Amino acid sequence: MRINEIFDSTPLMETPRLLLRKLSVEDAEEYFSLASNPLAAKHTIWNAHITIEDSISYLSGLQAKMDQGQAFHWGIIDKATGTFIGRVGFIYFDTLHRLSEVGFALHCDWWGQGIMSEAALPMIRYGFEELGLNRIEGRCNADNLASERVLLKIGMTFEGILRRQLKIKGVFIDQKMYAILNSDFNELHEDALGHI
Repeated sequence: MRINEIFDSTPLMETPRLLLRKLSVEDAEEYFSLASNPLAAKHTIWNAHITIEDSISYLSGLQAKMDQGQAFHWGIIDKATGTFIGRVGFIYFDTLHRLSEVGFALHCDWWGQGIMSEAALPMIRYGFEELGLNRIEGRCNADNLASERVLLKIGMTFEGILRRQLKIKGVFIDQKMYAILNSDFNELHEDALGHI
């Protein structure tokens, strides 16, 4: 696994509608617009942000994990407007097993437009082709149909229910586990790879 590649090159990615570049604490004001909406936080372990300081603290935590080589996150930019609209990334790396997991969040104004699957697909390709990952996982709350659709659209396979795995807003919640293997990726996305 070539994990240092992602931290040495801080890769930029581009799709027909989106630019993906390294997430930064400097994104706090626009991130607050995303994270302060209770709908965006409904299925997450984090609460809706009340002040800009909440967003600064949250992004600082993500930055610390990136600085320590534990995770990597991209900010998602709408090319047509130059607007920051979300984030997507690898939330941890397991170098022994060449494994990672995707995480993402999108501003509610851009929901239902295929944005997140468009952003996640080149990231997954990068994980397999450049980082040498063997397996990329994705989890979502059992009732989070929107995130489940994203995981299916990027070619992940449903593997089962992790019963009451996370405590979210004081309640233990079942998680659906999805994953895609390196050996599956090129076959699944042969057509899509030429368009991103």
